[in-house]
Amino acid sequence: MQWLITVTMGLWAVWTWSQQREQERLTERARLAALYVNPFMSACEDLQSRIYNILELQGLRTLRKRYPDGGFAEEVLYLIVRYFGWAAALSRYSPYSQDPVVTRLAEAVRDAFATTGPGFPVGAFNFFHPEQKALGKMVMSRMQGEHGVELDTISSYKFRERLASPTLSNSQSVQQSLEALRNAADAENLPGRNRLEKAQHHLVDLLHYLEDREGYRLFAGERKKCSSQRARNAGNGSQRLPATNGSARPNRRPRPSRTTLGQQPRMKTQGDATYS
Repeated sequence: MQWLITVTMGLWAVWTWSQQREQERLTERARLAALYVNPFMSACEDLQSRIYNILELQGLRTLRKRYPDGGFAEEVLYLIVRYFGWAAALSRYSPYSQDPVVTRLAEAVRDAFATTGPGFPVGAFNFFHPEQKALGKMVMSRMQGEHGVELDTISSYKFRERLASPTLSNSQSVQQSLEALRNAADAENLPGRNRLEKAQHHLVDLLHYLEDREGYRLFAGERKKCSSQRARNAGNGSQRLPATNGSARPNRRPRPSRTTLGQQPRMKTQGDATYS
């Protein structure tokens, strides 16, 4: 029976070792989530919520009351740039660094700001990938924390001070975005609206995926997507051209695509370009 005792002790040692390794893995995973996943999800939620309020809930009117000096424009830009910073950290350090869904959706958000083409002209909220990377680094900082040296973002107040630097004050994409927010009469006339709308759709999808994986929600209610240009046109109705004679028929509108809005990125056409 000695052999049975030896085998049993060996199996117990292997099981104990595997349990310890699993616990260490879970502990490390929780550490990485606290350092990178949670801040990234917070950045996604803050950005998508601000975009939705501006485009759907007349948020520009409220922001102008709160910030009569136009400072709300810098705050919106800060939320965009903060996303760039945490997206880079998530893709490099987090448990989702090789997750194909997170990679696809996070890149779709970046592409919404970088792609040019019909409906997405060069101008407000158009940041090509190199500038996204540079802006993201600008708002990230390192500090000593519970887990050693940790990443964090600078405050929106400090970011506002940095906007006066020659690098940012001479950036056309930065200045065009600030001017668009300050000067737009309403959300319908906001330059670059299509970019913000598309980015918000992907941010909502990204948050839903991460919340399902992490087992908690940042927002208890129903998170909605901004209405698309096609939906707004349909809601406003379309004018039909009057017939010039008894046999003439008005021009038909092209049938809309069956692709579900907000769930899949817009297919690129020959005129589109994503600058990386």
